[in-house]
Amino acid sequence: MKLEFQIGKIKQYNPEKGYGFISTREQDVFFHISAFPASEGEPKYNQKVKFVMEENEGKFKATSIELLEANPAKAKKTQISTHNKSITTSLLSNFRR
Repeated sequence: MKLEFQIGKIKQYNPEKGYGFISTREQDVFFHISAFPASEGEPKYNQKVKFVMEENEGKFKATSIELLEANPAKAKKTQISTHNKSITTSLLSNFRR
């Protein structure tokens, strides 16, 4: 079965309790910190995320949360720039030999 990801933004997070809510166009969805990627630290207000919505006793919760770039075009431009720098450095190092 293919997982269907939803898109939303962190609306609220309580670090003492370890849970918060993700806002989507349709509704606010509960999430627990254990569903958030540990490598990213704590969730921040307005972070754009994608997640799987699961039903739990008639209520929905977010699982498999992944961060999305706030500005994908800017992120792509940065990746291209970094890649171009590495190629240039490599070519120049060959010239210096």
